[in-house]
Order: sequence, then structure tokens, then C-alpha cells
Amino acid sequence: MIPVSVVREPPADWRDQLFAGALLVVTNVAAIAPFRAHAEGLLAAAFAPAATPEAQRALGDAAFGERIAPLRDGFRRDPRVRELLGRVVAVFGLDAATTYWDPPRLRVLPAGADLQDHDDIALEAHRDTWSSNVYAQVNWWIPLHAVTAERAIAFYPRHWSAPVANTSGAWDIEVLRAERASAGATTMPLVPTPSAPLDPADAVVVVVQPGDLLLFSGAHLHATVANTSGTPRYSVEVRTVTLDDVHSGRGAPNIDGAAPHVPWEWFRRISDRTPLRDTLAGNR
Repeated sequence: MIPVSVVREPPADWRDQLFAGALLVVTNVAAIAPFRAHAEGLLAAAFAPAATPEAQRALGDAAFGERIAPLRDGFRRDPRVRELLGRVVAVFGLDAATTYWDPPRLRVLPAGADLQDHDDIALEAHRDTWSSNVYAQVNWWIPLHAVTAERAIAFYPRHWSAPVANTSGAWDIEVLRAERASAGATTMPLVPTPSAPLDPADAVVVVVQPGDLLLFSGAHLHATVANTSGTPRYSVEVRTVTLDDVHSGRGAPNIDGAAPHVPWEWFRRISDRTPLRDTLAGNR
């Protein structure tokens, strides 16, 4: 069983632990407080006049759902979000000049099955590496409000070393983008998926509270827990890659990924937003 380690300070070898399959929860990260405060302000503005915790009940499912995409898009473009989240990353000893990340994402997981069916809200079991092919990828997961087991994130620790038949070999980001640009049509899932149902008994739900941070390898098989709690879940995630890890080949093992591309362009340098693809091309 892969351990869930709960610590107050990140250990010196935290990336090595993640690339060996550990799940790491770092508690009471001081730099998260100002980041959460800013994010809460964005949530409050998006759902006004309703208070954020009660917004879905107060606004109704339809109006609440309509506000999620604009909120998510605004969060993604907000320079203050990147600035404050960069301070969180720096606590872990990562240099903004040699660390790359994809755009920080705000996830709003509504209560009830209907809204959870919307694109990019609830994801079934997957490894991020099935689509990214980047095994030096680290995932950062930050809850903004209290999380319960009914609206958390689940992992499949047994499958850290046990392959899962999946659709990554036929999943192509360029095809997906082309389909989505064609009048909103899509036949390809947002992420590659298992080819057969997984055993629910293998799932381990990890509950992380506001102020804490969950770190895990992008190679970990994980899924959104369907929200049956009656209250929306608000969380933030970002993925980082360090240049040293890429150059040294340091990262998680690939046991079942077969995606046809390595989209280095997804990741941009924290300090100046230079694409990792360009940095690697310049070093050849």
C-alpha cells in the first residue's frame, strides 16, 4: 500500500518520495493563506449576491452552473493568482527560473450528478501522464473550503506498480483540440481513460483541509470523488516540472502510458512564461 505521509515541513527528498509513489500532505503551509484569501475574493465576486458556501442552493443549479466557466477562465488568467501561487511553490525550494508549470486551475465540483457531467469538472480515474507523457510532473492540490470524503479526491495505490489497460495510445491532444474547435464537437475524452472498469475497493479517498497541500506524482492513478455531500467542492491545482529533473531523467516510472506526443509546451517557466519546449530546443 502506498503511504499517505502527513508532515508539517516538506522533507528534503520530497520529489524523490513522490516519484516513488508517495502521497504527501503538508499541513498549515503559511504561504497558502494569502493565496486562499485572493481566491476566496474571486469566488465571492463570481457568486454574488449569494455567499460562496451556499451559492448552489441560493442560486439554483442552472444559474450556479452558468457561473463556473467564467469564474474558472478568469482565475486562469489572473496574474495575482500566479504570483501568490508562485510563493507557495517557492516554499518547497523550487527556483522560478528553472521550474515550469501549466496554468493554475480552479475546480468547482457542484453537488448533484447533473452538473458534475459537465466538461472539465469531474474526471474519472486517470494518470495525468497518460496525456502529458511527462514523468517528472508533480501535481499540487489545494482545497479552498473544507473537504469531506463525499467530495474529495481518490487514488488507486495498488496501480502505482500494476498496469491499467487504457486509451492513451489512441488519445491525441491535437485531434482533441481540432474536434473542440469544430462547432464544439468532440468524440475524444478530455483525458485518456481505463479500458475496463476498476475495482472500487482499490480506491483510497484522501481528505485534505484548507491550509494544507496535497502533493503527488502525475503518474498516480486518481479520480474525482462524485460529490454526494450536498455542498460544492472548491479546489485549486497546478502541475510543475523542474528542468533539472527533465535533464537528469528523474521522475516516476512509466508502466502503462502510450500517448503519441510529449507536449512540453503545456509547461511554462514561472519567472517569465517561456515554454519548456523552447528551453529544451535551445539546449540541443
